[in-house]
Amino acid sequence: MPQLHDRASASQESVFSRMSRLAAQHGAVNLGQGFPPGAPPPFLLRAAQDALGRSDQYTPPAGLGALRDALGADLGVDGADITVTCGATEALNVLALSLYGPGDEVLMLEPVFDVYMPQARLAGATPVTVPMRLDPQAGWTFDLNALAAAVTPRTRALLLNSPFNPTGTVFTPDELAGIVALARRHDLWIVSDEVYDELYFGERPVSLRTLAPERTFTVGSAGKRLEATGWRVGWIAAPPGLSAGLGGVRQVTSFCAPAPLQAAVAAALPVARDSGFYDDLRAGYAARLALLAGGLRDLGATVFEPRGTYFLTALHPDWTAQTLVEAAGVAVIPGEAFYARHAAPHGLLRVAFCKSADDIHLALERLQRYGRGQS
Repeated sequence: MPQLHDRASASQESVFSRMSRLAAQHGAVNLGQGFPPGAPPPFLLRAAQDALGRSDQYTPPAGLGALRDALGADLGVDGADITVTCGATEALNVLALSLYGPGDEVLMLEPVFDVYMPQARLAGATPVTVPMRLDPQAGWTFDLNALAAAVTPRTRALLLNSPFNPTGTVFTPDELAGIVALARRHDLWIVSDEVYDELYFGERPVSLRTLAPERTFTVGSAGKRLEATGWRVGWIAAPPGLSAGLGGVRQVTSFCAPAPLQAAVAAALPVARDSGFYDDLRAGYAARLALLAGGLRDLGATVFEPRGTYFLTALHPDWTAQTLVEAAGVAVIPGEAFYARHAAPHGLLRVAFCKSADDIHLALERLQRYGRGQS
């Protein structure tokens, strides 16, 4: 019998799916995989109901015109430069297939989100990771000189994530200016994963596309913005004139995202902006972040509070993700899941706070009981 190609047989269950499976198996509170516990906002659900029976057939591969226009208005770009995808994961894959190939290198920071490296390899390119530093006092720091030192004649693109999953880092304007100068000096593409663009604490993050519109591809996600991660509506905002080329790849991936969900997101985006939905979303997450961070500190963890995303990172010398899900009844993501070339800091965990306050309280109670049993 013929065999699957090595790229298929080497594939593994993602750590996020595995921890969610183990959470269900052990009856654990799932603070691992990043999805909210409840329904999306009512205005989004109403928009979906209105779209059913009206927007049910194929859309163009680039996306429903109404959604491209709504995204253009929301992001401050021309809707013609938007490509709609089946979630941000497909957006990143379309860009990998469109921007780099055999012989190319792609720079990314480590800890690294799990799809970045395999997508680069599937495109035939070599992922090159540059480590961030974690100091118990200063938290996560970024070294532009280390990034610059990793550039070679083969480097084709920089792949960045701000707000950054898993660290919660939001790059400062000076850091972004340095990244842009580096990209221009070496004529590199910039892939800017900004799926958490509305999930920040403090000043609004600066989008790289505003600093380098001629070379930046911005990836976004309705799932993150509108608490509907299973809807799989994402997008790419491309430099002017380059969307048509992305469309050629897009039509042979999933062809188009679900039409009624595209229509629903198109109707919901201006409502979310005008109604203050994002402000309320951030306020709710900030309260749950404070609850979780304070509880983990009380249990002996060193907590690094994020400036964006709905994850925090923490260090605890006596905890591992495997023992917590099995013995404490709390699922988190092990830090080593985000490392490939460098060693993860000992005891590093990523913990999601996009859950209900009740779930967070329950998780903290279980961790407290677990700690008492270990002492």
